[in-house]
Amino acid sequence: MRSAVASLIACLALAVLATCGDSGPGPSKPPPPPPVNTPPQIRSLTASDARAEADVPITLTAVVEDAETPVANLEYAWGAGGGTFVGTGPRVTWIAGQTVATPADVLITLTVTERFTSGTTQGENRVTSTTSVRLHNSPRELRDMSLRFLGDFANSRVSPEQCVSEFSDSCSGKSEELADVQRNRHDYEILSSSLRHTSLSIAGNRLTATVHTACSFTSKVITNQVLDPGCQNCKLGDVGSTSGDCVTTNVYERGRWWLCTSSYVSPNGAFTAWERAFFGIRGAR
Repeated sequence: MRSAVASLIACLALAVLATCGDSGPGPSKPPPPPPVNTPPQIRSLTASDARAEADVPITLTAVVEDAETPVANLEYAWGAGGGTFVGTGPRVTWIAGQTVATPADVLITLTVTERFTSGTTQGENRVTSTTSVRLHNSPRELRDMSLRFLGDFANSRVSPEQCVSEFSDSCSGKSEELADVQRNRHDYEILSSSLRHTSLSIAGNRLTATVHTACSFTSKVITNQVLDPGCQNCKLGDVGSTSGDCVTTNVYERGRWWLCTSSYVSPNGAFTAWERAFFGIRGAR
């Protein structure tokens, strides 16, 4: 009897132990993290012309790669300091309008955005790249520079050095013009002037240009010791006028336009004695 009871107790103990040790299924393993989505890469950003002109379209092209999203499904946002973008995607046209101040280095910005789903959440990757375009409005710049030079020349209070400050050091016309203005300042006082831009032409290689300005000057002899041999018959207080075509030539150097030479063309094809003296014209010029 006693052994039977002992066996029963042992069985009950084993059952309790078995029940206590059975805690059900073990904890489930967490799901693996979603794969990392790599951002797009802008391999290059180029302009069809590194030197742009206002109102002349240039093409901007980006080479973009992405490991997960087709390039066509990415979002492209183009930006600049002015002008208009035409088109979408990695290849667009940019047209700089007349309102942008020139000359200037315009920063072109491209932002590429990738939108994706990671597990149950939405995500995005965004990258940006830039390129610089030298922008000009050459007709306006050339016109204004010619008018500035002639306006300084017409003001007898402006120094000869200031008058030729926008002439290129690479042009012999700078030293020649400086000497002409120095002589003119010594011999004359310019009483009045009229300047009006008429036309200009730019060479196909965009490295040289010619500007025409209708110009007239009324001046007075201010010395009895004139420097110009052509004005030896001039008398102190003499007043005379000239009216013709003031022509400047220009060169493009170091990222901008410069004056190169200046000359005067008489409307009659022949210079008067006053014109020769006032402009220091020699020979058949």
